[in-house]
Amino acid sequence: IVKYLVEHGADINKEILNKETPLFEACSSGNESVVKYLVELGTDINKVSNDGNTPLFKACKSGNETIVKYLVEQGADINKKNMKGETP
Repeated sequence: IVKYLVEHGADINKEILNKETPLFEACSSGNESVVKYLVELGTDINKVSNDGNTPLFKACKSGNETIVKYLVEQGADINKKNMKGETP
């Protein structure tokens, strides 16, 4: 579905609630194929939400080690602190 939407003009960097992009949701839900697809299309993997979290925070919280490793390999900032001073 995501590929279809993107092919028909969906904005992969569209901010939704809390300034999160579709990559945040894909990381939260553990959808590895969507995460990889969005990253391959050039979505910002270090995008910061209103609370200072990045997609890597969401991937860590979801417990999906494969997504965490993939994001780090693609250049996700492992030292980025959120508004609470926490790192992923």
